[in-house]
Amino acid sequence: MENNKINIKEILDKRGTSIKFAGCVPEGFVLIHEKTLEDLKDFDIWKNWKNDEISIESLNKLNFESEVSSTQKKEEAN
Repeated sequence: MENNKINIKEILDKRGTSIKFAGCVPEGFVLIHEKTLEDLKDFDIWKNWKNDEISIESLNKLNFESEVSSTQKKEEAN
């Protein structure tokens, strides 16, 4: 019999923590981290995105994960 268990940790590792907010966004909209929008103001990052060298999803994943890790560090310090 196959293992039909869903591994949430594996999904979060693969898709990033932004997947936690997927149900909060109306259909047809995309949740974009504020830092991702700021990053796209940089011409080189924008050019890489325009030429499909990076994706909004990868920038989002990076920014959401850095936010989560900084929050965890603050909690550990307290």
